[in-house]
Amino acid sequence: MVEQNLRLEESLAPEVAATLIDLAQLAHHAGSATFDGVGAVANELLGRLLVLYAAQRGAILLGVNEHDAPEQLSSPSSIRPKTFRALALHGIGEEEAHILLTAFPSTGANAQPGPDMTCWITYRLPLGEFMPESEQSYQEVDALHIDGASPMPVRQPLDALLILGWTAENDGECALVVERGHRLLPFVVDAVSSVIVSILLVERIHGLEAARIRDSLREMELLKAELLGTVSHELRSPLASIKGYAGTLLRHERRISREERHQFLLAINEASDRLEVIIERLLEMSQLETGEVTIQRSVVDPAHLTAEAIAAIEERISEQLPGRFTFTLSLEHTDGTPATGVPLILADQRRLREVLDNLLENAVKYSPGGGVIKVILRPVTYMHTTGGGLPSLDQNDAPGQLSTHIPQRMLEILVCDTGMGIPDEHLERIFERFHRVDTRLTREVNGLGLGLAICKRIVELHNGLIWAENGSNGKGSVFHVRLPIDGIPTS
Repeated sequence: MVEQNLRLEESLAPEVAATLIDLAQLAHHAGSATFDGVGAVANELLGRLLVLYAAQRGAILLGVNEHDAPEQLSSPSSIRPKTFRALALHGIGEEEAHILLTAFPSTGANAQPGPDMTCWITYRLPLGEFMPESEQSYQEVDALHIDGASPMPVRQPLDALLILGWTAENDGECALVVERGHRLLPFVVDAVSSVIVSILLVERIHGLEAARIRDSLREMELLKAELLGTVSHELRSPLASIKGYAGTLLRHERRISREERHQFLLAINEASDRLEVIIERLLEMSQLETGEVTIQRSVVDPAHLTAEAIAAIEERISEQLPGRFTFTLSLEHTDGTPATGVPLILADQRRLREVLDNLLENAVKYSPGGGVIKVILRPVTYMHTTGGGLPSLDQNDAPGQLSTHIPQRMLEILVCDTGMGIPDEHLERIFERFHRVDTRLTREVNGLGLGLAICKRIVELHNGLIWAENGSNGKGSVFHVRLPIDGIPTS
C-alpha cells in the first residue's frame, strides 16, 4: 500500500509542479488585477484546483479563524450564511456549502457518498496574520463582495475554506478520492493561500480608495453647502441695500431732498462695488483653480509697488476710519539692518499688487481696534532642494521645510498687524477656499474667505512661498511672502 501511494505521488509530481507554477503566476496576476477582475481570478483558482484533484464540484469561501473564534464555528446552530462569503463556487450553492461547513467545521471528509453519490472534503487554509489594520478599514472591505454575497460581520483573522466534491459509485471509491485529496492538498496549500491573500489585498486597497472617495465627496458636499451659504449671505447684503435705497427713491422721489438722494445713490454705488468685488473674486478663484490664469512676468520694483498699495489703502481707510490705522514701510538688508532699496524681481505686477492689496485689507479687517500695520521688505536666502521636496529657509524658516545644500536668494515681504491674531488650529487652514476664522470677534467680518486662497495660488504661480504665524508678543499676526529674485540686480 505504501509503495502504491509513493508511485501515485510520483506520477502526479509533474502535474503538481505545473499547478504550483500556474498558481504563482495567478498570484502575480491577482496582485495587479483591478477590483472588478478579482472575481475572475478566484474562479480561475478554483478551476485549477478542480482539475488537479479531478473534482466535479467545489467552493472557496472566506470565513473566521476557528482558533480565534471557536464559538462561531463549534456548533451547527452558530454557523450562518453571513459567517462566510463565497470567493468562488462551482456546482455548489451557498446553502449547500453552509450545510457542509456545519457538518465539517474544520478539516475533514465525508467518506460516505450522499444521495447524489457525491463525497466531500473540506480544508481550511490559514491566511496567516492577514486582517484589516483597523475595525473601520475592515468594515470598508466587508462592504465589498465579489459575487453579491452578504459581507461577514466578523472582526477576527480570516481563513479560506476549500470544499471539493467527487461523484463516486461506492464507499470504497469515495474513500480513495478523499485520501488522494488529503495527500495532494499540503503540496499546494501555501500557493493557494498566496493567491487568496493577493485577492484580499486588492479588495482592501479598493475599500480604502472607496472610503477616500466617499470622504472626498462628503467634503465636497460640505464645501458646496458652505459656498452656497457664504455666497448667498454676501450677495444678499449688498442686494438688499441696492433694493432698499432704489425702492425708497422710486416711492418717495418728490419728498426726498437732493442731499438725501445723493446719499442714497452713494450707498447704491458702494453696494454695487461690493457686488462687483464678490463676483470678480469668485470668477478669479475659478480661473486660478482651472489653470486659466497665466503669469505675465516683467521686472518689478517691489518697494515701489508696495508703497503704491499702502498709499491706496491709506486713502480708503482715512475716509472710513480716520486716524485709526498707521501704515509703515521698512526696507532691510538680509541681516535686518535698514536699507535704501531691495532687489528687483521678475513678477506679474498686477497679480503681485493684488496679493499686497489682499494682505493689507486682511490686516485691516482683522484689527478692529486699529493700530500699526508694518510692511517689511528684505532679501533672504533659502536652501533649495533638488529632490522635489519643499525648500528650507534660513533664519526664519517656514514650518515643515526640508534642508538641503543649494542656497537661493528670495525677496521676503512681511505684513504685520496688531490685531486679534490667528488661533493655532486655523493657521494651517486660513489659505483654504472659503475658510474663515469663526470667533466672537470675527463673526461680523464680511467676506467670502477667498482673499488668502487667491494670494496663495498667485504666489505659487510665481514659484514662491506664503505662510502665516502669530506675532511674537502674543498679539497680531505676521504674513510671510517669499518670491524668487532670479538674478535681477539690486536697485
